[in-house]
Amino acid sequence: MALIYSRNLRCLPSALKLFMQLQHSAPLVTKSLSTLDKSVKVSCQFSTQTHSTVEIEQKSIEITTATNDEEFLEVKFTDGTQGDYPYCWLRDNCQCSQCYDHTSFTRRLVLDDWSDEDKPIDVQVDKSGVMITWESGHISHFKPLWLQERSFSNQLRSKKRYELALEKELWGPDVKIQNFDYNAILSDDKALLDWLVIMEKMGITVVKNTPQKPQASFEIINKVGFIKQTHYGTHYPIRNKTGANSLAYTDNKLGMHNDLPYYEYVPGIIFLHCITQFTGHGGENDLADGFWVAEYLKKHHPKEYNILTETPVYFWNKGSALVKQETTEFHKLLNIPLIVLNQDGKVTRVNNSQLRDSFLDVPAENVKSWYQSLRLYNKIMYQEATRFKLKDGETLVMDNTRLLHGRTAYDGALGERYMDQVYLDWDEALSKRRVLQEKYGTYHK
Repeated sequence: MALIYSRNLRCLPSALKLFMQLQHSAPLVTKSLSTLDKSVKVSCQFSTQTHSTVEIEQKSIEITTATNDEEFLEVKFTDGTQGDYPYCWLRDNCQCSQCYDHTSFTRRLVLDDWSDEDKPIDVQVDKSGVMITWESGHISHFKPLWLQERSFSNQLRSKKRYELALEKELWGPDVKIQNFDYNAILSDDKALLDWLVIMEKMGITVVKNTPQKPQASFEIINKVGFIKQTHYGTHYPIRNKTGANSLAYTDNKLGMHNDLPYYEYVPGIIFLHCITQFTGHGGENDLADGFWVAEYLKKHHPKEYNILTETPVYFWNKGSALVKQETTEFHKLLNIPLIVLNQDGKVTRVNNSQLRDSFLDVPAENVKSWYQSLRLYNKIMYQEATRFKLKDGETLVMDNTRLLHGRTAYDGALGERYMDQVYLDWDEALSKRRVLQEKYGTYHK
């Protein structure tokens, strides 16, 4: 028998429940992508505001009428809005204590407990809401605001999608990376919320004034959720060392990549904390918005785009531990396209790495066209990249599902470059963003 844990969650404040009053009015503008051929223009739309926030107004609402139809309950509210609610949905979402646990916010009802054919035989409306008596004999009561905020209208469905995920703001080589203060993020939840929103939209920030000691990023991650562990342990002291089990632990050039592409559940957010920067030539980071690159390919090179989205590639890593915190032995393997799409055809993850396996699971006659597509992908990636060199005490925070990053070579014999790296999962960051939105009664677009 499945055990459902009771969570000590506060009820959503009434402010959050009024999405319906909000108008999706953030202006959209067209910005040009820089291109390989500067005579060609390509555009994408995104919000002019980096951080669009709307305070949610509180209100009271009542039901004026609730009318039985063949398949729907037609409900009209005192503010003039209305909604059609399918009977099967109403029965499944009955809010009585027999059907719903209001402490754990969990449906007690299972599908075997009710029938799709159950319909109302009596509907009563008063100031407290609507009471439905079903053919089965069950009685349900629904409050006006609860019903209104769950309308099936296009407007409310759209607003719910912003609770799920904020709209991405794509960028090219002229990006202005936003800075945040380490101590402000730790001490002020509003600053933490601002940082989380920008991370979700832009996929990149710099946190300044990070203490110059290993694991300093743990403090921010612990404010948000939990550290994402991998076979390298909880954090990665990235410095030049003999016998390294990763090129990251050398002074070699690193091509544009995302971290650990051989993980099905790839780490979502990278914290690259600069403890000591190499003072000579080299050691810079190349950074590109992989979603921007994918959109460019889709518009101007659809054939190559399709090859990269439809051809899975083996990524792998194999080795043994160098330090105590690492897994003794590991062998990771994943077959995944370089550009990953969801069911709606939108890019949800980009991959690239020198950790591609030499085994390519395609017919021999398709190999050359795949390499040509890969080379174009890489060329545009560097064309659309910006170069950035961290200073001591700065932390570069990156969306690892979206950002492609590389490193220029440096001479480790001439000085040290010491970075400490740690990961955070997006699930934890998105959860914290929603919690803080509820706390401050704000809605971000």
